[in-house]
Amino acid sequence: MTRQVENQLVRSLEAAAGRAPAPEPGLLNHLERKGRRRQQRAQVALAGGAALAVIAGSAVALNVREEPGNTNLAPAGVPAAATKKPDPAPNNPAAKPIEQLWPGAVHSIPNRLPDGRKFRPQTMVDSHTVLISVDAGFEQAGELRLYDLTNRTSRKVTTVPTPKNARIFASDFTVGEGHVAWWTASDDNGQTSIELWAAPLAGGDTYRVAQVYAEDGVQPMSVTIDNGEVYWSLKKGGVYQAPLSGGDAELLKGTEKSALVQWPWVGSPLQKTMLPSGTDVPDEVAYETLRNVKTGEVRTAAKRSGVWTCRVQWCVGYSKEGGAAQRRDGTGRRELDAVRTSLGFGIQPARDRFVLLPGAKSVIYDLESGKAGRTAASDDGGFRLMYDDQLYYVQTKTGYQLIDMAAIEAAEQSR
Repeated sequence: MTRQVENQLVRSLEAAAGRAPAPEPGLLNHLERKGRRRQQRAQVALAGGAALAVIAGSAVALNVREEPGNTNLAPAGVPAAATKKPDPAPNNPAAKPIEQLWPGAVHSIPNRLPDGRKFRPQTMVDSHTVLISVDAGFEQAGELRLYDLTNRTSRKVTTVPTPKNARIFASDFTVGEGHVAWWTASDDNGQTSIELWAAPLAGGDTYRVAQVYAEDGVQPMSVTIDNGEVYWSLKKGGVYQAPLSGGDAELLKGTEKSALVQWPWVGSPLQKTMLPSGTDVPDEVAYETLRNVKTGEVRTAAKRSGVWTCRVQWCVGYSKEGGAAQRRDGTGRRELDAVRTSLGFGIQPARDRFVLLPGAKSVIYDLESGKAGRTAASDDGGFRLMYDDQLYYVQTKTGYQLIDMAAIEAAEQSR
């Protein structure tokens, strides 16, 4: 199952928010024992169910009011306990249309090439170029192209091969050092073969970087290219590296139960609870301990109640009192109940600063600046999950609204 399929299921389920109940406490943990492929289906369904519960009440929980050109975000809920007294949540500024708030980071493009083929955005290459894919089948990338946002032209990068007995099509496209890399999963005599692939962005043949065997797939948002190497981590633990030019995959020492949180930081423990529900909310901090594999530096997050996932600077989580974001050291708390829909999908927050508050018109909230931008309306009233540190996009009736996360970060850092 591809990420796009998951997103479509969530969008479909979200449309029925008013009549969909939240999943029973503990149901996810039961389903997770039913096998990898059934697990994927269960996670998507339960994610949608939890999203429904959140979105149905998001206007109350977040005090979001739609006004012409204005959406107010006010803190809500009771802060969960932490080892440090939480900072008072700031008076968040009004959520403006995102193209007005960060004009240099937002682009509107069509969804078809001049020859009529539909395409899908994958990730940003630079400030004026986006990597796109043309599907060979349902949710199956068949061709990669570079789309120039300035003159709206594109050129072919490579053809994407589909492995025999594929279980997961090409996923998590990542660019770096003049290349694009991704992964696939296929059945190899009863074992799951995870293969990393790459191709030069200048154009050329696809080649296999490395192969490992695993019970599950690659951790979303973990594939990284750095200094001639490709790094990635598996959902059930283990951080690997292989030469970008191709070669043997090597498990990094001491990472058997860790994930690649943000290169060069690896984190543990792994995430256990995907989407907490009801009153059955355990106290878990995924990636509580970080280790820099280059320098050996270790960082430990402050204790807090509820289910949390942490990157290097920021954490997002959910407790009995609701959802929130908070710095790793326990300060800077923001009460954002809808953030719970992001838990379990990639290592959040995106780019270690951006939180998605989903809805028909989603809000991207920048934890560092305290600013909030409202996206365009989705063509089906749903929303996509935030899976990428470089790009978030909305599918509109006429094409796509692209949001360049790096450009937002650069704009805020230059102020």
